[in-house]
Parts: sequence; C-alpha cells; structure tokens
Amino acid sequence: MSDIFEEVEEEVRKDRMSEIWSKYGWIVWVLAIGLVVTVAANEVLSYQRDQAQRDRSVRLEAAIDALDSGDYAAAEERLAALVDSDVAMSAMAANLQAQLRLDATGDLDGAGAALAGISSAGDGAFEQLALLKSVYLRSGSLTLVEIERELAPLVAKETPIGALAQEMIAAKAFEEGDYEHARREFNRLRFAANAPSGLVQRATIALDAIPRSTADNDVPALEDGDENSETEESP
Repeated sequence: MSDIFEEVEEEVRKDRMSEIWSKYGWIVWVLAIGLVVTVAANEVLSYQRDQAQRDRSVRLEAAIDALDSGDYAAAEERLAALVDSDVAMSAMAANLQAQLRLDATGDLDGAGAALAGISSAGDGAFEQLALLKSVYLRSGSLTLVEIERELAPLVAKETPIGALAQEMIAAKAFEEGDYEHARREFNRLRFAANAPSGLVQRATIALDAIPRSTADNDVPALEDGDENSETEESP
C-alpha cells in the first residue's frame, strides 16, 4: 500500500515541476542566453583592447625610432596622435614630444605646451615627470614662491621625483640669493631617504659653494688704536 502512495506523490511532484517549468522555464533560458552573450562579448572586448594596445605600442616604438633617427616630422605626427588619445601611454608620448621639440628646434614654449596638458591629467610617474619638466622649462620666469607652490605635490610624495623637485626649489633659492633657504633645502636632501646618490652628491657640493650668512662671515675690524694696544700687551 505504501508503494502506491509513494507513486502518487512522485506523480504529483512531477506534475508540479512540469507546471513550474512551463510557467518560469523561459526565465532560465533567458538567463542562460544572457550569460553566454555576456561571456562572448567580454571576450570580444578584451581582444579588441589587447589589439588596440598592441597597435599603440607599435606606433610608439615607430615614433621613438623616428626620433632617434632624426626624422622629427614623422615622430611629431605619431606622438601627437598618441598624446591626443585617451590612453595610459599618452603621458609617455607627451614627454617624448617635449623632448622632440627641444631637440629639433629648441622650442621651449612648444615643449612646455606638450607637457602642460599631461602634468595635471593624472598622478602617474610620467605625469609627475611632465610637471617637473614643465616647471623647469619655466623656472627662469617663475619666482621661488611660484615654483614651491607648483612643485609642492611632488615634494610631498617623498619619491625620487619629489627629491628632484626639492633640488629645483633649492637651486632657485640660491639663484635669488636666499642662501639660508637654499642651505636648508640642500641639507634636507643630504639625508633624504628618497634622494638618489647622485643628487646627494650634488647637494653636498652645493652646500660647500653656498656663502655663509653675513653674520657668520663678518669679523669686526680692529681700530688702529686697538691693534697697537693689543701689540703692546702681547709678551
């Protein structure tokens, strides 16, 4: 008798499952199809991104080759296309474009223009270098206060690039005759963990070259009478 009840329950379960499937089975099919389409689309997009990255790498290498061979027109054209594109290597291309304009014609304004848009576009190493170079190219027309303000984000990072920025500030302080400020900055660089060894050596040399303050260097002159009295008192 129990077998009969079990068979009845089994048939009831089958009927309910069939009813549920006929009512909601289409949802399962839609989800399955959506999953397949999503995976396929992701694979296609990933392939396209990789292909685009390879194409940009080839163009960058071609631009570098043209720059090395002195074909500045071709290099400028290829680099300009990369700088104008919204890709990670545009910052690298902008640094190369600035170098090209300096090497080709000594165009400081053109080099600065190539760096200006990139230096504020991100916080990567090439963007930081672009900011450092941009300030350096304009350092002759900037005051110490202006240079400190523009380079403050780099100095705060305590990286090798930040140490180079601090060196530029120290050099500008020396140029303006603010020797105490210059000495303070170079002293910091001598013991900075982020300063490359070559920079530490330059800081040490600079400290030897910076004049001491007037108070340290001035020795009161002896009057004639004082000198004579000192001579007479000497044994």
